[in-house]
Amino acid sequence: MTMKKGGKRYLDVESVDEETGEIKKLTPHISIDEKQIAFDEQFDGINVLITSETEMSDEEMMASYGSLSRIEDCFKVMKTNFDARPIYVWTQSHIEAHFLSCFISLTIMRLLEHKLDRQLSPERIQGALLSAQCRPLDKGYWEVFGNDDFLTINELLGKKWLHQFVPLEVLRKYGK
Repeated sequence: MTMKKGGKRYLDVESVDEETGEIKKLTPHISIDEKQIAFDEQFDGINVLITSETEMSDEEMMASYGSLSRIEDCFKVMKTNFDARPIYVWTQSHIEAHFLSCFISLTIMRLLEHKLDRQLSPERIQGALLSAQCRPLDKGYWEVFGNDDFLTINELLGKKWLHQFVPLEVLRKYGK
């Protein structure tokens, strides 16, 4: 039986017959592996990274590792938020165009995250942008509205729209 992950790695599972001392198959006896706990305690609070880069300094290795986690996060955002898997395209040019649009979307998302001082997650930013709507009013004004995160984004970006009533000229310059 294999269960050597997390706290379970400190447990030894044996089936022992109390009278004969033989190991049985259906009645487990669980004990705590004190030697393994003592061995692992010496590493508490220590990060261990194993690398083949022997010429790197500790600082360079940690920076490289940090970059790797940011890259993995980018792939996660592309897969979950932008449906990066091109399941409905099959020609090479369509696949490349699909990934290009996903990459451009990711770039815009990261720039917006940076501009917002990382106050909103990519999921919340995407939801806010998807909630954005507008409708025409009289005399060249439009009503712009969306969810609370959309209003927060506009506020953080310095868009001071009184009751979200916006002249068409201002609305055309919104994304610039």
